[in-house]
Amino acid sequence: MTDHLDDDDDTGSTIPRGKAGRRRAAAPKRKSPRASGGANDPEPDVFADVGEFVEQWLAPVLAGKLLGGGRGRTWCRQWWRHREVSVRLHALWRGWEGARRSEEPLAMSSWWVQHTDPHLRALCDGEAGPMWRCTPEAHVDIPAYPTIPAPTGWFDADRSDEQRPSDGGRGPDFRGARRDGDAA
Repeated sequence: MTDHLDDDDDTGSTIPRGKAGRRRAAAPKRKSPRASGGANDPEPDVFADVGEFVEQWLAPVLAGKLLGGGRGRTWCRQWWRHREVSVRLHALWRGWEGARRSEEPLAMSSWWVQHTDPHLRALCDGEAGPMWRCTPEAHVDIPAYPTIPAPTGWFDADRSDEQRPSDGGRGPDFRGARRDGDAA
C-alpha cells in the first residue's frame, strides 16, 4: 500500500490518504476562515463515511478484552452486517465529527461519556448485544425479531380506550385490545 498526501484538496489542507485514495485518520486541523473560503463555510468531515471512521479511528483507539461466544465483550469484524451496529456507529461518527468541530472544551469528553461508552456497552455485550453470537474471527447472522403487522387502525389516536391526560397521558392501553386468535 502506498500512502500519499493529497495536496489537491480544495480546502488547502493536506490529508493523509491510504489504499484506494481513502482518507486515513489524522489529527484534525482547524481551518482559518480565509483558508475555507469564508467564515460561514462548514469544516469538512475528517472521514468520508462511518466505515472509514470505524476502521481508521475508532477500532484502533478502542482497547479491551474481547471474548465472544456469549461471554464478556465481543466484536464482529463484519460489524457493518449488523444493522443495529451500523446505525449506532453511524450516529457515533456524526457525533464525533460534531464534537471535533465544536468550540466547547468538553465536547469530545461528552461524546465519550454520554454517547460512546453507553453505545459500546450495548453493542459489545457478549451476552445480549447484537453481535453476541460473533467472535472477532467469525460473523454469525442473527435474525431480526419476529413480528406480525399490527391490524389497520391499531395505533389510531381516536381509540376509545385512550387514557385522558388527567390519568397521566400515557396513551392507549393496548393490553385489553387483544382479539380472538391473538397470542397472549
